[in-house]
Amino acid sequence: MQEGYSIRDFNQGPATYADKELADKLFETSGLKNLSGKVVLDLMSGPGKVAIGLMSKSPDNYYVALDGVVDLLKEIKNPEIRSISGDARALPLRSDSVDLVVVRYGLKDVPQEQQVGVLKGIHVVLKPGKRLIIADMMSPNEMKEWINNQHSFKQQFNGRNILADGMCNIPTESEWIANLLEAKFHVDVVDYHISQVKTSDWVNGGQITSDQQKELDAFILAAPDEVKDKFNIRQEGGDVKVDYPVIIIRATKFDRNGENTDAESY
Repeated sequence: MQEGYSIRDFNQGPATYADKELADKLFETSGLKNLSGKVVLDLMSGPGKVAIGLMSKSPDNYYVALDGVVDLLKEIKNPEIRSISGDARALPLRSDSVDLVVVRYGLKDVPQEQQVGVLKGIHVVLKPGKRLIIADMMSPNEMKEWINNQHSFKQQFNGRNILADGMCNIPTESEWIANLLEAKFHVDVVDYHISQVKTSDWVNGGQITSDQQKELDAFILAAPDEVKDKFNIRQEGGDVKVDYPVIIIRATKFDRNGENTDAESY
């Protein structure tokens, strides 16, 4: 999967990676306004778009981008953002060392049986009272199988070996919450968003080829009517378009007594 991931062009891919509305929601949820000196981790960062966006709004903090693909980390040209090559499943960070972790569109690509473990690892590196912000796709309860099959289909075109890498898992809202509670977080669902994607975006972003797009288009257009309605699947100007639901979650690490020990308004 890393080989396919490393050739993605996040500047040419789906517009959601540069969506100002989503970026504003992430910043508001982060609580970084008027704060300084905080350690902020952009986890599963790719080329660090989240860290770059947050830094532009709150520059007086320390920003770290962590990803398993070194070639993408090399695209970060801002010397004030520290790049770390590492696996989200075994974070190379000290316990209680981070003030804020933000993960955008990353956790769904971790196999289901490993997702809680990743969240527990994040819990370890966060300081008590500090936050994890998740912005990621969300499966409608009755359509989880379809959306996961469609996402997995695309990922396999991009080089994911299901036997070696496992299958992605886009949780439902209740599953996102349950996973975070199992990892000992206090959970607030803050907001929702819609990621509007054209399948040609995946071609432009280097995720699939034009021939693979045709196969994906056929798969998507063959969806049952109720799925088409839920995801607003349509053809416009030769493009197949899909609206994916996104959930924005704020999860807080409380101390052993269940208290928020952070003295700041955060």
